[in-house]
Amino acid sequence: MSDAVLNIVIGLVTSVVSGGSVWAWKRVSGARVLHRRRALLGLSPGVPCVIILNRHWRMPEVTDHGDVHAIIELAMLAEEAGSPFTLVAADAGEFTGDRTELSIGGLGSNRRNVEYVASQLPGVEVDPDGHFTVDGRRFVHDQGRQDHALVAKFTPARSTRPVLVVMGQSSIANRAAVHLLKRDYRQLTRTLASLDRFCLMLRVDSADTYGYQAVELAADLSDVAF
Repeated sequence: MSDAVLNIVIGLVTSVVSGGSVWAWKRVSGARVLHRRRALLGLSPGVPCVIILNRHWRMPEVTDHGDVHAIIELAMLAEEAGSPFTLVAADAGEFTGDRTELSIGGLGSNRRNVEYVASQLPGVEVDPDGHFTVDGRRFVHDQGRQDHALVAKFTPARSTRPVLVVMGQSSIANRAAVHLLKRDYRQLTRTLASLDRFCLMLRVDSADTYGYQAVELAADLSDVAF
């Protein structure tokens, strides 16, 4: 990704977050909500985080519209949590082990996530077309009709802060995944066996008709993914 494109996206995200920070803060009702969202995402007040900016899988100099929305939502969540954020391009080759990493993108758009899945999630297979197979279950990609997103959280051996991977089969799946984390944080923090390490598969049905909001949890794969 070129420096010019990266700077444009950084400027856009920063302006949106700055302009909406007061409004966003008022949406968060109470310390309990903040605590749950922080715990789910791995954010801590005053502790920096990094949001990994992916690229369009066919046009390396561009970030897809849906991914920009997802990145803005993550930035708003970081702002709410009191965690200063930095945007870093997926191909920057930067180690972020002392900061929570929020990384968006799949095959062809974010090689960091591809490496994370290969090294940290041995129970997850991703074929060249982006279909997931986990413990014999196949999660196919049918663009706009059925899109999946893998969401996993873990702390790599050399890191002191966690990584949250959002690996969608499409940009709308990425946006949907962030939307679900924001929408269903209460249920997830109550039902997940561990908030430190988990792996979820999300599904968006008929996104071309109903949009990214039509997302739901397809499976908790935490027991088999790692």
